[in-house]
Amino acid sequence: MSDIIRSKSTVLAVVIFSTLTLWWLLIRFVLPADSFQDQLFAASYGVMALYGALCGFYFARKYGFTRSLMGKAIIGFSLGLLAQEFGQLAYSYYIYFKGIEVPYPSIGDIGYFGSIPFYIYGVVHLAEASGINFSLKKISNQLQAIVVPLLLLLTSYFIFLQDYTFDVTQPLTISLDFGYPLGQVVYVSIALMTYMLSYRILGGIMRTRIFVVLFALCVQYMADYTFLVQAMQEVWKVGEINDYMYLLSYFVMSIALINLRISVVRSKLSQQT
Repeated sequence: MSDIIRSKSTVLAVVIFSTLTLWWLLIRFVLPADSFQDQLFAASYGVMALYGALCGFYFARKYGFTRSLMGKAIIGFSLGLLAQEFGQLAYSYYIYFKGIEVPYPSIGDIGYFGSIPFYIYGVVHLAEASGINFSLKKISNQLQAIVVPLLLLLTSYFIFLQDYTFDVTQPLTISLDFGYPLGQVVYVSIALMTYMLSYRILGGIMRTRIFVVLFALCVQYMADYTFLVQAMQEVWKVGEINDYMYLLSYFVMSIALINLRISVVRSKLSQQT
């Protein structure tokens, strides 16, 4: 029965994503230019994040919620999706009820930035549930723990922040501009190291599922960077490619949460902390 529910949940996730994708394509390439359509899409596609979060909470109960490592991992990712949906709704509030361009920073960043600690929480417990040992006693682990985040930070700097202009009158903006990449480098690095080490654990059975989570986090990482750059350059527009990048990250994370459970290693994943 559980496998049937998962299959139906996956199908519904694909239907939601495909419908929203078709809508976005029609808005961008077929329908006449209409700012209302753009705004409506931006206000609606967060349903993908909400659906993924609800699926995550449903399947987390199979692990006893916070009583198991995998339960904690799924809940962390689910809360991250909910935080993203809060950000979406807050931005829509500015557009529809305030009738103004979305400010940055704004109350929506409570949700967007708040997703970072939830994702870190989720990926750390996913690594532990997968049997990964991040002991820094081994030289190889020391190198990975230093090199991977450093490469991501350098890449982020040269691609996105090389021409950054500091405005000391906007301390909150500066904090978010650098807080987003620093926080995201943490969860992407942990997910990447978990994926790299997973082939040694449990015969590599978790490797594919970890990769899906890693891909979702990377798309989220790119979506947030795209928003930051476009916001700094004052070229960001509602309903365009950046919004679709967020939709894609929500969809991939939803699929990851639905399919994390593996019955073969159920006893292993249900270990108490």
